[in-house]
Amino acid sequence: MVSVVDETQRLVEESWSEIPLFPLPDYVLFPHTLVPFHVFEPRYVNMLDDCLAGNRLVVVVGMQPGWELTPEASTDTYQVGGIGRIVSDRRLRNGRTNIFVHCIERVQIMRRYEGDSYTTVDVQPLLDRSPGAEEAALSEARDRLVSLGANLARELGPDGGALSKVLGSTGDPTVLTHRLAAMVVPEPGERQNLLELRSPLVRCHRLADHLTHMLMERLPSPGEPTEWIN
Repeated sequence: MVSVVDETQRLVEESWSEIPLFPLPDYVLFPHTLVPFHVFEPRYVNMLDDCLAGNRLVVVVGMQPGWELTPEASTDTYQVGGIGRIVSDRRLRNGRTNIFVHCIERVQIMRRYEGDSYTTVDVQPLLDRSPGAEEAALSEARDRLVSLGANLARELGPDGGALSKVLGSTGDPTVLTHRLAAMVVPEPGERQNLLELRSPLVRCHRLADHLTHMLMERLPSPGEPTEWIN
């Protein structure tokens, strides 16, 4: 199995230049996730054809608020997104295509090239900062995050299976926080903020707050009747 580090290094060696850009409103692609997309807009169908004919890499980035004012432009995007490899594609009879993208790394856009139908970009990896002296605090924060997530999964019952799977998928706090953010944070602005954070410790704390809030929503309020089963 190819490790995340090896895959990132291979991408760097292949070149991070002139990668097709796929901007999406209210969307954030997190590293270490596998995500489906339905491609239907003609310019992005063309982009996909070129991408599949090349190294199958694509940069997915969110549109900044106000993009509706210039819907044909691709410049009103955030500077940080995810680079992924298209691992499967299925062309439909109507010309649209379903794809799965494995996001390999978080990247920062360094330069744009505006083409006739779509944009390509030069990017560089945006890696987490080393925890350094915070290593012990990070380990403690990760353990608390896993504990909160396990409690929430139990509260969700049969619907908590996917969450349990993510919690058990890795012990690496960088990978874990990205996967959890993709699953439990719905608001696009907060998702973008989490994507751009380069401290896994801060991400752990922020996600712990989200999980705590989700748990509190599922617990009965003080004084609320509780059903008892005899």
